[in-house]
Amino acid sequence: MAIAALNAMADLNPLVRSPFTRSAKRDGPLAGVPVVVKANIAIEGLPHCGASPALVDNIASRSAPAVERLLEAGAVIVGQSNMHELAFGITSHNLHHGPVGNPANPAHMAGGSSGGTAAAVAGGAVPMGLASDTGGSGRLPAAMCGCVGFRPTYGRYPGQGVLTLSTSFDTITPMARDVAGIAQLDAVLAGSALKPLAEKKNMRLGVVDDALLQGVDAQMQQACRAKLDGLAERGVELVPLSSADLLEQCGDIALGIVLYETKHFWTRFLSARHQDLADFPARIASPDVAGIFQMIVDEAAPSDAEYADMVGPKREAIRDTVSALLDGLDGLVMPTLPTTAPKIGDTDTCQINGEAVDLFTAMTRRAAVASITGNPSISVPAGRLNGLPIGLEVIGRHGGDLDLLGVATRLEELLEAST
Repeated sequence: MAIAALNAMADLNPLVRSPFTRSAKRDGPLAGVPVVVKANIAIEGLPHCGASPALVDNIASRSAPAVERLLEAGAVIVGQSNMHELAFGITSHNLHHGPVGNPANPAHMAGGSSGGTAAAVAGGAVPMGLASDTGGSGRLPAAMCGCVGFRPTYGRYPGQGVLTLSTSFDTITPMARDVAGIAQLDAVLAGSALKPLAEKKNMRLGVVDDALLQGVDAQMQQACRAKLDGLAERGVELVPLSSADLLEQCGDIALGIVLYETKHFWTRFLSARHQDLADFPARIASPDVAGIFQMIVDEAAPSDAEYADMVGPKREAIRDTVSALLDGLDGLVMPTLPTTAPKIGDTDTCQINGEAVDLFTAMTRRAAVASITGNPSISVPAGRLNGLPIGLEVIGRHGGDLDLLGVATRLEELLEAST
């Protein structure tokens, strides 16, 4: 049934190749559950390509540990999902495999870089799948398409076997139709038993108005504030907080860290295959991704000293700020998106309060907070605006993944009750 559903979604380009069936066991906690796996995560015997023609001949000799855990749990892999080429973008406008369309409205993008997984899950073809998240790549498309996207505490899941951009940001991220599905995947990926999530009846959520709600379109602000008001009416305590410089501090280091770590990962990766980073951009299909890799070749990455300052004192200052904001709270809540999913060809700018602003910056500036600190973060569906899905994102305490899933379960119940 999942394969038929994926074939029926072919016009949305959710996959990089035809659906297939890969399984290892008939029993386990995910017995018979169909899943898709993002194309930057290795599946033995298949191209480990990152949805790029540059790596079409890079056949995986073994599956990523996360994939092995899925198969050992009884899951059935039915497809490799499409994505923003090499995960370097947030639109999934892939010039080789085609852009990924949004199941809520195919004229709009699915978001990225994990657009194929989000579209397949939100479109109902599969109940769950694997994505990845550098600076929002798992949470943003989940919100745009209308499913749940979970970024775990950094290091919670094994990260080997993934085509990486940032060794200190990147993590495999599960997507599912609901939080219960995320909890199932989390237990499997973390190598632990599924535990009942703690009841969160008296939640306290921080609202950092001068940072995490800024740069958001007025319509999105109004929609999300209405959702927050509804949560307050149902007993959630919303605590006003302030951290005016938080996003500026994050913006000061996020791209530099990614560029530095991308250069080092891909130099080693290509060298092991007797290839040179300097020749790599010409083999990439999508001009935006090729341009970023060319910038890296042309020494756009920060120096060793600059990088050390970014991942040392500057990152620690941000972690201290977020830790202080979370003190005594169950999470920090904010809109996942600054605006709804743009149209599929609008890949450079989006409209925020009538002004055209850089799409990548607008979409990622809040998502980068959890990426930098390594805290867990989850986006849950929060209804629709102008017919397109929206989400609320909650950042939890470092290492408090199960607590955050408990919070998300309760939020899901309250949000569904308010629609």
